[in-house]
Amino acid sequence: MILGKLILGKCHCFTYPCSEIDHLGLKFTVPMLMIPIHRLMLAYLTVRLDPFLLRFPNHWFIEGIRWYGVGYVVSYFLVQFFLASYSKGKLSPLTAVQNDALLIYFALGVVFGGRLGYCLLYDFGHFVENPLSFFQIWNGGMASHGGFVGGILAIFYFSKKFRCNIFRVGDIMSSIIPLCLMIGRLCNFINGELVGRVTDVPWGMIFENSATLGLVPRHPSPLYEAFFEGFLLFIILQILIRRKGFPDGYLSGIFLILYSTVRMGCEFFREPDAELIWAMTRGQFFSIFLLIFGIILIFFRRRIRQKTL
Repeated sequence: MILGKLILGKCHCFTYPCSEIDHLGLKFTVPMLMIPIHRLMLAYLTVRLDPFLLRFPNHWFIEGIRWYGVGYVVSYFLVQFFLASYSKGKLSPLTAVQNDALLIYFALGVVFGGRLGYCLLYDFGHFVENPLSFFQIWNGGMASHGGFVGGILAIFYFSKKFRCNIFRVGDIMSSIIPLCLMIGRLCNFINGELVGRVTDVPWGMIFENSATLGLVPRHPSPLYEAFFEGFLLFIILQILIRRKGFPDGYLSGIFLILYSTVRMGCEFFREPDAELIWAMTRGQFFSIFLLIFGIILIFFRRRIRQKTL
């Protein structure tokens, strides 16, 4: 038996009626205005996932274990696994001790850079007023571009300390990073954050955790980014790292070019989370620098290789 009830939804400047249908425990919301008659039976999936894997009692000093935190832990062990398999399969010259050090430095660089990047790029006013907000990680707030900078600095520090080829180390990490990006975007989806723009496509979703933006169908942009920035790039780079003939640093440049291009494209479907910069979202604007850096890296590494031939 299908039960329906009339509710109200808001989209920008108008209010429209919707029908919420509860069928076998699954709830769908169907907007009833401006939908052709042949699509009145279309139901939009309402995403109401709990950001917590496990909630603790109210008197505990933390609320519980979040999926986002679990994502970081899973990413850590996945990177560890791939670094070890690379060394075993002769894809990496690093030893077990070096792999462990690289993983620790990189993780710290990404977390520190991601947090600082968010404070500087997305929450600068509040950060200036309260610099200690940097340590309030339980309130959320990470910037992927800041994480990139932190990760690059970590690779630079590791390479100098262990006297490794920085470009080779960069290639190794670039082939694994997309997997972590995919996990991060899936956690964004579970949290109902960084949602897409309003849409009427059949696969649109309503995110209850972003109700302040309006309970209307939106692009599931975290899933777009999880696939294109994460899964697809991971497959491509896993194929390329096993091919011989690329100069060191080339793979890192390819990763930066592909990621920045895909990120700028996905931003067209994502609701801007800050003021625009020159008619671009901040994700698009900051990705331009990654794109330029990737192009320069490939150009110079190819040029150096040609001189040595």
